[in-house]
Amino acid sequence: MNMRPGPGSRPRCRGAFALALTLMALPAAAQVGPLTYQNLFFDQASNAHSGNYLAADAGLVYTDNATFAGNGSGETLAEIGLVGNILEVGPRLDYHLDSDIAVVKYLSGTYPLEPTGYLDGGADFKIVPGVFSWIGRETYTQLIIDPYAAANPDNLENLNTITTGPRFTLRPTLRTTVTVDGVYTYVNSQSPSPLYVNIDNHRYGGDVKIERAFNSFSSLYLNGVYEKVDFNDQAINNNYSVANGIAGYKLAGERTVLDVSGGYTQLRELNVLTSEDTVVGIVQRRVTETFDIPNWSLSLSRVIAPDQRVALFASQQMMDAATLLQLDVDQAVPSVVPPQVAVGDPLTYRTYGVNWRFQASRTSFEVGLTEMIERFQLDPTADITFKNANAFLARKLSPVLNWDIGVQFQHQDLAGARSTNATSEITDLRWRIGGRVALRFLYSHTTFFGVSDNQVGVLVSYVLIGAGGGTTPAEPSPTLAPSPYGLQPIAPMSTLPPPR
Repeated sequence: MNMRPGPGSRPRCRGAFALALTLMALPAAAQVGPLTYQNLFFDQASNAHSGNYLAADAGLVYTDNATFAGNGSGETLAEIGLVGNILEVGPRLDYHLDSDIAVVKYLSGTYPLEPTGYLDGGADFKIVPGVFSWIGRETYTQLIIDPYAAANPDNLENLNTITTGPRFTLRPTLRTTVTVDGVYTYVNSQSPSPLYVNIDNHRYGGDVKIERAFNSFSSLYLNGVYEKVDFNDQAINNNYSVANGIAGYKLAGERTVLDVSGGYTQLRELNVLTSEDTVVGIVQRRVTETFDIPNWSLSLSRVIAPDQRVALFASQQMMDAATLLQLDVDQAVPSVVPPQVAVGDPLTYRTYGVNWRFQASRTSFEVGLTEMIERFQLDPTADITFKNANAFLARKLSPVLNWDIGVQFQHQDLAGARSTNATSEITDLRWRIGGRVALRFLYSHTTFFGVSDNQVGVLVSYVLIGAGGGTTPAEPSPTLAPSPYGLQPIAPMSTLPPPR
C-alpha cells in the first residue's frame, strides 16, 4: 500500500500558505537540506535568544552540493523568513508561534522557490471568557518521501495542517475543570517531486478533558479523544478512526515539571485490502482491521542546581505524520526532531530521551540522547528506528559577540535495508551591530549516505519582538511561578498547548 503515483498526479500549485509566506516576505534563519530538521532546536538550545523572541532574517548561503548527490555542484541560495518563539496570554486572546521557516531561492534555478523549515502557531479566541472560545492551529513542516535518499527538495513533501473548532469550558467546582473541544482538521500535502505521495485528508473529532486540581501546582486529569480521518486519495491510503482514553497526573513547580499518563488506544482502519487462500484460489477483499494498544507518557524536567537542568521523557502513542511534530515540540524540554516519512498510515510511535543543560552567565552547554521507534500497523516494511545524539555549546565572547557550535549524530535503521548514519556540524558567530540588528556568519557540514555537503553563509536579522539577543538566563515562563533559579524547568518551546 501507499504506492507512489507517477509524475502526472503531482499538483502544480504551491498552496495558499506558500504564496502568503512569499508575499509577506517575513524572513528566517532556516537551513536548507538535512539541517532543516534541527535548526530552531539549535537556536533554542544554544540560548542565542531567550523568552519571547521573533526576528526577520534574510541572507545568502553557498552550498558546494546543492542536490546532495555524489557529483553535485555548488550553488548560492537566497533566503528570507521568520525565526523565533513567542507566547501571549490575554483576557480575550491567547496565542503562540514557533517558527523557523524560510522561502529559499536557488539562484541558478536548480530547484523552484518554496518554503523550507517549519512553523507552528495557534490561537484561542475567547468569545465568552472562561466559558466559550474558538481555537485554531496551523502547523507547516516537511516530510521525506524516500527515506533511502537525501533530503533535497526533490525528496521533500510540504505538509500543512489547519485545525479549528469550538471549545467549551465548565467549572462545576472551584477545583474541577471540564473542557470540551469539537475539532475539524484539514491536512494538505504538496511537492514538486515525481515521487509525491498524496496524503491529503479531512479529520473530524473531539475530546473531553476533566481536570481536578489538588493545589496551584498539581492536578489529576482524565482525557477522552476521538478522531476520524478521511483521505482524498483512498487508492493508496486507508481511512481510519482512533479513540484514546487517558488518565494522568501533572506537577508544575518552580524546579520540577512532571506529566505522567497512561491509557488505551483503539484504531479501526477501514477498507484494508487483504488476500485469502480459498479452495478456488486467492481471493482479495476489503475488511476493517482493529488494533488495540496501550498508550503511556512520561515527561520529567528538574532543575538540579541553579545552573543545571535534567529532563527525561518516554512515550508510546498511536498517531501519524501530521501530528508527530506537534508531539515532539510539546515535550518539557524538546529534543531534535527527526525527519518524518510521507506515509498516510497511522503508526505506533515510541520515544525515549534524556537531556542535560548547563547554563552560566556567559556559557551554556546542552547534550541530548533520543531514540524514536516507528512501527506501522499494516506495512512493516515502512518501520523505522532513529537514534539521535546531539550537543550544543554557546559562549558569549563580548557584549556584542556570541559563538555557537552544535553537532548531531543520527543512526537510522530501515526495515529490510541496511543501516545508515548521518552527521551534521554547525558553527556560527553572531554579531549584534545595533539594538535590533545582528549579523550571523555560519558554516555547516553534513554527511548522509556517504555524501557530504558544506554550507557557508551570512544572514542579517532584525528583531521584531524581544531583546537583541545574547547568552542570558531564560526568562520566566508565563505558565509557571517565578523561580529563584537561573534556569526554568521547561524550555521556551514547551509553552505550547497540547497538540490537537
